[in-house]
Amino acid sequence: MRYSIFAGGKRLRPALCLAAAEACGGTWDDALPLACAVECIHTYSLIHDDLPAMDNDDLRRGKPTNHKVFGEGIAILAGDALLTETFAIAAQCKGWPRYNHRDIILELAQAAGSKQLIAGQVADLEGEGKKIPASQLRYIMSARHPRCCVARCAWAA
Repeated sequence: MRYSIFAGGKRLRPALCLAAAEACGGTWDDALPLACAVECIHTYSLIHDDLPAMDNDDLRRGKPTNHKVFGEGIAILAGDALLTETFAIAAQCKGWPRYNHRDIILELAQAAGSKQLIAGQVADLEGEGKKIPASQLRYIMSARHPRCCVARCAWAA
């Protein structure tokens, strides 16, 4: 888990979450658990996306992918653990009148679930090696990288 979460990268999603919270009158301290939760979801999705059954990538952020260093089994477990940790971290936020804990956890689960992130990955796999229309490509990219979750988490904070 540490290998992938600290592998570098821009940290764009948590930065957007913190910036959006600040823009809405919230504080970084209040938004930090949600920003970290969003980064855990993103990192889990990258670990799983790099696996041989998916994109079979050897490098991520200039370093060997998790499965190349630790093997497929450990990579799957690292991704699964990061997804689970997402909810443990998000549960640490205080909740707000506009979004209580239930709403926040539900938003994260939906963004990472079968109708968004995973649906995008399924569409990506189904389209592999085929010429797909631009609309399908837009769907894949938006479903695999749900931005609504970042915005709503930030608004809550």
